[in-house]
Amino acid sequence: MLIEKGKWIAVLGGGQLGKMLCESAKRQGYKTMVLEPSKAACAALEADLHLAKPYDDKESLVYIAKNSSVVTYEFENVPSESIDILEENGGYIPQGRRPLYISQHRFREKSSINNLGIKTAEFRAVTDKESLKKAVEEIGYPSILKTSMGGYDGKGQWVLRNKEDFEKAVAELSDREYILEQMVDFQCELSCIAVKSTDGSVGVFPVVENIHKNGILHITIAPARISEEVQEKVKEITKKIIEGLNFVGPLAIEYFYGKDGEIYVNEMAPRPHNSAHYTMDGCDKSQFDLQIEGICGKHLEDPKLIKKSVMLNILGQDVERIEKAELRANEKLYMYGKGEAKTDRKMGHLNITGENLEELIKRAEELAK
Repeated sequence: MLIEKGKWIAVLGGGQLGKMLCESAKRQGYKTMVLEPSKAACAALEADLHLAKPYDDKESLVYIAKNSSVVTYEFENVPSESIDILEENGGYIPQGRRPLYISQHRFREKSSINNLGIKTAEFRAVTDKESLKKAVEEIGYPSILKTSMGGYDGKGQWVLRNKEDFEKAVAELSDREYILEQMVDFQCELSCIAVKSTDGSVGVFPVVENIHKNGILHITIAPARISEEVQEKVKEITKKIIEGLNFVGPLAIEYFYGKDGEIYVNEMAPRPHNSAHYTMDGCDKSQFDLQIEGICGKHLEDPKLIKKSVMLNILGQDVERIEKAELRANEKLYMYGKGEAKTDRKMGHLNITGENLEELIKRAEELAK
């Protein structure tokens, strides 16, 4: 279905991703409404209408269904019941609930990827001490225990390198589902985002390299410092997954490029992604532009990298220093308009563009000190 300019787009979620989606939608000639419980939501700064209600508020969902032409989401923990309410009341949400169902649970996520014939690290389901003990016996050390649902930026994870780590993790287990994954000995961490339109066309962005600190994305390097052959292989896998799972809208996939030369899928998210913020200045179209185009039924092509780019995440502890820094003409700062600058809270990002990738990385690290 082709959505004409001037129509209303509804976004479930009102964080920085929702804010940037609304900015892109506005540039493309659409009106936006956002459903986000927090009255201080940064997406409210750009949306034409902010519904400050819970994600499962039926009255708000019915309003969205009746008054928007298309609905999308900006985070993967939208309750699936909300999708049902929207659809039952005539709402058009082309992504549907399936991407949420698969990506909200790590065991389902990795199983669905393996079913497509694509590699992940070896993994096992864990529910208690006995199943964890068996999983460790089968997978061995080092491995990583994660909650199957929830958890982000390193939260809800335990690295197991020995029996002492095992006992510590056992002591902290609660009554919930977990997944134990073999740790991949990797050369680097990569990611790639693709968007599938409602017309079936797919646009795949360039492959980027990610460097994390304390489990949080620190910098993204575009393009990734890998061979063109590996870049193309990652793009092919990304397209195979979004088409094989029959998703519509955005799908961001994080990869490990192993020292054994293999490519392993780590995680995926059916939404815009932190590692693709560089696209706002480094590509001819941003990830937000493509998501809006895709859900509105436009034909998509692969976006092009027009400038080498490095994206630096701005966390709460970085805000004062970055805001005092003398930025250059090739450096663009995006602050999200959030409230308190708490430690490790994502407050903004800085895109640095140029020709010499190593110099851009060096500059990003200088600004990060």
